[in-house]
Amino acid sequence: MPGPGRRLLPAFIVAVALGQSACVPPVASPSSFDPAPPTPSVPATASAMPTPSPSPTPSPSPTPDPTVLELEATSCDGGVVLEWSATSDPAFHHYTALRSPQREIEPDYPPIAPAVDWGDTYATDRFVTSAVDASIIPSETRWFYRVMAYDADGAVIAASPVRGARLGDVDELGEVEATDLGGGATGLAWQPYEGFSGCFSSYRVLFGTGSPTTVLTTVSGQDRTELETEALHPGTTYQLRVEAVRSTTLGSFVVAATDVTSYTVP
Repeated sequence: MPGPGRRLLPAFIVAVALGQSACVPPVASPSSFDPAPPTPSVPATASAMPTPSPSPTPSPSPTPDPTVLELEATSCDGGVVLEWSATSDPAFHHYTALRSPQREIEPDYPPIAPAVDWGDTYATDRFVTSAVDASIIPSETRWFYRVMAYDADGAVIAASPVRGARLGDVDELGEVEATDLGGGATGLAWQPYEGFSGCFSSYRVLFGTGSPTTVLTTVSGQDRTELETEALHPGTTYQLRVEAVRSTTLGSFVVAATDVTSYTVP
């Protein structure tokens, strides 16, 4: 029994005083079985990089048929212009063109009637590929043309399609105007040739004390219609004429011409 003057403390007060905290459950540590915290998301880029498209593969150019010649026949005042492609056949010897009033033209040589060789297209250079036909009277008749390449034995190695064209009348350019410019110079002027540019190569200025058959000069440019010259002598009377000409390697023809003008140099 406790002695006098001593009181007994309640049991739970004594336990607190002695620090008996074992009765308070400890704070639990995180369990490895708890779900993991979410991974922060990475923001998407503003736009995806485009995937380059493959470059198209160019189609190979077709190989020209060595047995075929291309041909263009141009109707002009005063004649027809023929232009064709060159053959690549190593057996090439010469070209010849044939003309016929009928569309069917056999490539054989000598020509099979009514086709004819008018004699202005024979060429032994494979790169001489243009000629003219001014051998018949201009008319409304439509003529047909075909160009062939032959070997040394006269066998056909390449031929063109048949093309048609007409020979028109020679156009008129009026008169030549001659003017004394002083100082021994003379000015010449004429009307321009207004036909198809594919039928024009140059102007040919002719003069002479008789017929105007001597070439004074040539003038290139279809719209150039004036000339200054000191080739005409004072006190001399000349006959003057200007011709518009279409020229090729194998020939040329007049597409337009002025009247003959008589002029005496002061």
